[in-house]
Amino acid sequence: MADHYEPYISPDVDISEFSIKAIVVGIIITIVMGAANAYLGLFVGMTVSATIPSLVFALAILKVFKGNILEINMSKNIGVAGEALAAGIIFTFPALIVIHSITGGSAGWEDMLQIRNLLIMLVISTVGGLFGILFTIPLRKVFIQDLDLPYPEGVAAAEVLKVMEKGGRGIYQIGIAAGIGGAMKFAAESGLSLWKERLEAVVGGERIRLFGGFNISPALLGVGYIIGFRISLIVFAGGIVGWVFAIPLIGLFKGWPTVDFQGNPVDAIGSIYAVWFNETKWIGIGAVLTGGIYTLFSLRKTIVQSVKGMFAKKRASSEPAPLRTERDFHVNLVYIIILAVIVAIIYFFVTGEIFTAILLALVMIAATFFFTAVAGYLAGIVGSSNNPISSVTISTLVVTALLLLLLGGIGVSNMGMDLGMTATILVAAIVCCSAAIAGDSMQELKTAQILGATPVRIQWGRFIGVIVGALTIPVIVALLAQAYGIGSPALPSPQAVIMGSTVHAIFNLKFNVLMFGIGVAIAAGLIFFKLPVMAVAIGIYLPFTLTTPIFFGGILAWITNRFVAVKERLFSNLSGTELEARTKASQEVTYNRGLLFAAGLVAGEAIMGVVVAGIIIFLGPGAITIFNDPSWIPGLLALIYLLFLIIYMVLRDDIKDMSRREIGSVFGRFFGK
Repeated sequence: MADHYEPYISPDVDISEFSIKAIVVGIIITIVMGAANAYLGLFVGMTVSATIPSLVFALAILKVFKGNILEINMSKNIGVAGEALAAGIIFTFPALIVIHSITGGSAGWEDMLQIRNLLIMLVISTVGGLFGILFTIPLRKVFIQDLDLPYPEGVAAAEVLKVMEKGGRGIYQIGIAAGIGGAMKFAAESGLSLWKERLEAVVGGERIRLFGGFNISPALLGVGYIIGFRISLIVFAGGIVGWVFAIPLIGLFKGWPTVDFQGNPVDAIGSIYAVWFNETKWIGIGAVLTGGIYTLFSLRKTIVQSVKGMFAKKRASSEPAPLRTERDFHVNLVYIIILAVIVAIIYFFVTGEIFTAILLALVMIAATFFFTAVAGYLAGIVGSSNNPISSVTISTLVVTALLLLLLGGIGVSNMGMDLGMTATILVAAIVCCSAAIAGDSMQELKTAQILGATPVRIQWGRFIGVIVGALTIPVIVALLAQAYGIGSPALPSPQAVIMGSTVHAIFNLKFNVLMFGIGVAIAAGLIFFKLPVMAVAIGIYLPFTLTTPIFFGGILAWITNRFVAVKERLFSNLSGTELEARTKASQEVTYNRGLLFAAGLVAGEAIMGVVVAGIIIFLGPGAITIFNDPSWIPGLLALIYLLFLIIYMVLRDDIKDMSRREIGSVFGRFFGK
């Protein structure tokens, strides 16, 4: 609940926050991080989380100009918008070129550098980003205060900032962890290539194949520690359902693919991912969509009240002013209408049909609000970096494409398939940009809650970041597309290829209804048995190699928490409620110590991710590679060492005065009552 937190800066204290120097530094970070992530996302199919790198850049610059903690946070808040918007843009607009290459049709998108196309991308990404901010405003109190979701990256950023401000031993904890996380990232495939970044294997033969694997990612371990054992276990259970049970069963009964969705031959591991793309991906999408509907339905009263408050008249002068840390941007319904009209004009410009343009705008508004809420909720569970924005986007593609097919089927629309696919992508682009910004915004508002920043100022900073990103990133993407070619070896653009291929499949009536229905049924079963549907759904959809390190991080949190409980029970002279209170207080101290170390791991990997991205951009891929085909063994050994190191660093203060025999006694009673 809201009173769980004592903000670092008291609500009664109003220090400089939305200053000129904070805004200028934030704009610079927005452009740099947006450009880096646009290229990296199109090249390797991933973006790096900008939260911690932006924080470090802002800290380094603003400390010179005597910036305070809230000004540093504001610069970071503005800067991360570029990374989030870049993800929304590279997922969707390049898919129009993919569709063109598949169909041979043009719809005017064979050259993204045309002024017409640049203007469309600018307007669509701006509107999507603004919706992502506006629609999160009524959800702030619901997700951050009422539900008190973890928001791991937001918590990590706040802890890093507080420690940097305070100084002392906490800096040592974060510094050690950041060094380890950065070193492991630099040593992996994308850097020196001393070991494989993703360890995975398939056991079995022609009929039965079992898959397992994990990413060598200190940051994901940190995320798992921050969100805790329970949530990480639930997400991992979803991964078991999708990757350990569903994929082997589908392969057994339907046969294992020999080519991927692009027609390239695949090995045993590739066949697993081909089944994921063709089959179980749709189970995850069905589960996420159903879980999202149920989650919002279960919160309907709270959300409706928040929305009413968002559109209510401004406070009368006689009413008491809210606390500084409770002030939100006042959303006027006129803003939503203006944005919707702008989008309707764009859709009419593309489709040439007034009724279809209006209908698409209405679908866009409904889908944007719904998926903004879903993305904000999921970011609270596993963080923005692991937020399945692609499933949100594909769900929008499905709904929009089926609607356009229906309109054509009943004679309402005369659009050809080429224009229909273009319109579908443009609807999904707004939703994708909105969802990406929404998850990122909720992380920023979580940081604001912990630090005692002012929500309305954070929201104004988001507006600036979105507008700057929308003005620069589409141009960068268009230049990259012109120079390298979307889907080429130099710029593979995996997400855009997936989106374009999916839209083409739907318009050719190859939508996987069966698997989508199974996902809906799984979600319905989870709801019936009152199990956490969204966490399981995201586990089904996410690659199994991401859920495993998150689960390992959750196990580490459980081990350290359990150690403290057993220690207090064995060696404390207290009993009853006094023992319970002492144990809870000790566990909180230990968790906070681990939180700093986990935040350092996230920070180190994220910062090194930016460094590696810069190397790729300026020197080319493989510029510092040592081994072309690295082994997985060094990475596994490094991960095992890190697991034990985390436990030691977190429990070091708890065991420093204990003998080896006493430590052994604690572990000996570990699984007892």
